[in-house]
Amino acid sequence: MSKIYDALKRAEREREMARERPREAEGSHPAPAGISSNGRDGDDYRRLRASLLSTPGYSELKTILVTAARHGEGTTRVAVGLAKALAAERDTKVLLLEANLRSPSLVHLIPSGNGTAGLCDLLSGEATPESVITRVSEWNLSIVHAGSKPGAIDCEAILEGIERLHSGFDFVVIDAPPVNRYADVSVLAPKVDGVILVVEADHTPVVDAESAKKSLDRVGARIFGVVLNRQRSYVPAPLQALL
Repeated sequence: MSKIYDALKRAEREREMARERPREAEGSHPAPAGISSNGRDGDDYRRLRASLLSTPGYSELKTILVTAARHGEGTTRVAVGLAKALAAERDTKVLLLEANLRSPSLVHLIPSGNGTAGLCDLLSGEATPESVITRVSEWNLSIVHAGSKPGAIDCEAILEGIERLHSGFDFVVIDAPPVNRYADVSVLAPKVDGVILVVEADHTPVVDAESAKKSLDRVGARIFGVVLNRQRSYVPAPLQALL
């Protein structure tokens, strides 16, 4: 965690310096987490893809869970970017699955082609796997949104839903809730092939990043690495051996 610690502490110092500068004009916003404003994010995600596919045993890699320590770290955008990069190979079939059922945000980035139908509706038996998949032909990508608001979160049911959906796909990228906030990830992470932890250098306290890693280690999750997400300077850094 030393490199993560150094990067986050440096960002905290930069944030303190930024507070002393004049505030930005009203209506001006930095690039959203996970998306670079200078167009280089595509290259970053391609490097992330290359890092994943160079992981020992990658031929057995299929299910990839993306999580963060807290809300607002840019997990959904990183999951979208990674899924798009994996799907860039013409014959590669990729499913992006939104498993953050408490506070879903994917629909704000990519509208659902199935109305409100999604993972929750599949789990409740009100929809079939085929009916909850939105196809984005431009990206060669299939997407399952969270769907209707669930009455209760059943992680075992989510795992069963993943099993029902993942046949026919080469990769399944799972947009998961924050590991420090909910127990969902502690149940899901050991059951997937690997986990990517997202931390935002201008936002994530070091203690939260350390806690997230310990939580994943505790349940025996296979952590591929960390995406270091920074709103203003670079987003995201390629997957690195930061752990």
